[in-house]
Amino acid sequence: MNESYRLGEQSIIAYLQRLANGISTAELDVAALPAELRAVGEQLQKTHAILQQERQLLECNAYIDPLTNLGNRNGFDRHVEQLWHKGDPFTCAYIDIDHLKHCNDRFGHAEGNRYILTICRTLSETMEDDEMLFRIGGDEFVLISLSANETELEQRLEQVRAGLIEASSGGKAPMIGSFSFGCSRVDPLAGDTRRQMTMDADRKMYRYKLMHRVQQPKDNDTPQRPIVDQLPCNDRVFQAISMSSETRYPFILNLDTGESQWSVNAVRDFDLPSQHPFNSVDMWLARVHPEDRDNVRAELDMVINGTWHFHYMQYRVMDVTGKYVLCDCTGYRLDGTDTEPNMYVGIIINQSLADTTDSVTGLGDIHALVNAIGEMRRVAREAGFIAIKVDDIAEVNARFGFDAGDRVLAESAACLMECSRGKGRLFRSTGPTFVALFDDFDPEETDSIADEIERFLGSPVLIDSLEYQPPIRVATLHLDSVDRQPVSILNELKALLGKAVQVPGTKLDYRRARAAAPIVR
Repeated sequence: MNESYRLGEQSIIAYLQRLANGISTAELDVAALPAELRAVGEQLQKTHAILQQERQLLECNAYIDPLTNLGNRNGFDRHVEQLWHKGDPFTCAYIDIDHLKHCNDRFGHAEGNRYILTICRTLSETMEDDEMLFRIGGDEFVLISLSANETELEQRLEQVRAGLIEASSGGKAPMIGSFSFGCSRVDPLAGDTRRQMTMDADRKMYRYKLMHRVQQPKDNDTPQRPIVDQLPCNDRVFQAISMSSETRYPFILNLDTGESQWSVNAVRDFDLPSQHPFNSVDMWLARVHPEDRDNVRAELDMVINGTWHFHYMQYRVMDVTGKYVLCDCTGYRLDGTDTEPNMYVGIIINQSLADTTDSVTGLGDIHALVNAIGEMRRVAREAGFIAIKVDDIAEVNARFGFDAGDRVLAESAACLMECSRGKGRLFRSTGPTFVALFDDFDPEETDSIADEIERFLGSPVLIDSLEYQPPIRVATLHLDSVDRQPVSILNELKALLGKAVQVPGTKLDYRRARAAAPIVR
C-alpha cells in the first residue's frame, strides 16, 4: 500500500469519526484524495448532504404544522419556554375555529382544510411583526403578542371575526366562517404560571363561544341568521345552572322572537339542533309522544297567549336513542315590559335517569354508566372513553372532613363538564373516579379532550384556608366498535388508570391526615 493511499484512508476515517461525534460541519477534501479513493469520498459527501437535508426536514416537521406552515404544539411550547426564560410579559389568545367538525362531516375534509387555511390567512394578515401564530390542535390556535395588551388584542380579533363572518355570509362560501377566542396577559417575573395563562385564556374562549354563537344554515334553511349576540339570559349563569344536574334540563324561551336557550344536556339527550334553536316549541312537540302531543300543545298554547302563567305536565318524550322517556315539565310565563320581552322559563326532569344520579356531583352514577355503555354496544359504533381519577380524596376526608372531599369531587365534575363541552356523557363511576363517553370520536378527538382535562382539572379548591389542587390521573381508550360487555371496558379503563402518570397537585400533610382513620366515601 502506497503512502498517498494510506493517508487518503486516514482522511476518510477521520471525516467519518467527526460525523459520528456530531460535527455536522465536518468537511472532506476530495481533491486531495488519491484517484482511486475520490469516488468513495464524493459518495460519502453526497450521502452526508442527503442525511443533512432529511435531518433538517425532520426537525422542521417536529415544530411545524404541515397544513398551515405555522408552528405546531411543540413549536408553541418551545416559544413560550423561551419567553418564560427571558421573563418577557406577553399576551396570548387561544382561538378555536367554530364548527370545523360540522364542515368536515358535511362537506368533507378537503373543504375543512380550506376552511382552516382561510381563517389562518385572515388572522395572519392582521398580525404585527412581534406576533406569532401556532396551530396546536385540529381547530385550536394560539396567537402570542409581545406588544398588544388584552383589550387591544380582543378588539382586533373581534374585528377580524366580524369581517370573516360578513365575507362568508353571502352564500358563496359553503358555510359561515367564524372563530371564538379568549385572551390572557401574563408576566413570568410577576409569578404568573403557564397553567394560569392557559386556564384563563381557554375559559374566556369557551365563554365567548357560548355568548357569540354562529348558527350554520341547514339544507332547507331560509336566509341565514349569522349571529345570535343577544341571549335570553347571561349565558355564564345559565351554563352553571345547567351543570348542576345531569337529569334536569333548564330552558328559556323568548316568546316575542322565538329564540330559546337549552342546557347542553338537553341537546345531548334529546338530539336538539343546538343550545339556541328557533321555533323550539314546534321542535319540542315533534319529540313528544303522539298520544300526549295534543294535550301538551293545548297547555303550551294557553301559556304562550297569556291565559295561564304556570304549566306543569308529565308526559313522554323521545330521547336520542329513539326511546320514549317519562319527563316532568314545570314552566312559568314572565310577562314582558316596555324594555323586556315576554318569556317562558322552566325545567324538564328526566324521570328515567332520576334514580341513577350521584347526589354529590349531579352526574350519572355507576348504574347509569353501565346502561350508557350498553346502549353504545347495541349501536356498535366508534367511541372514545376517558377515565379520570382524583387522587388523595381519602387524605382530604381525613384531614378536612367528608364535606371537603365532596366539594373537591363536585368542583372536579364541574370542570370535567366544561372540558367535555357537551360533546360526551359524563359519569361518576366509583369513589373518586369519573368516566366520560364520546360517540363517533376518533382517537385524536379523544386524546385532545383528555389533554384539556389534564391541563384544567384540578383548579384550586378553597378548603379552610388552603387552596387545594387535587392530583389526578387520566387514561383514554378508543374502540372502533363497542362490542364488549360494560364490565370488560370498565376493567380495562381501571387498569389503564393504574398505569397512568399522576398529574401532581397540592401535597397534604399525610402524617396529620393519617392520624385519623382515613375512609373513602
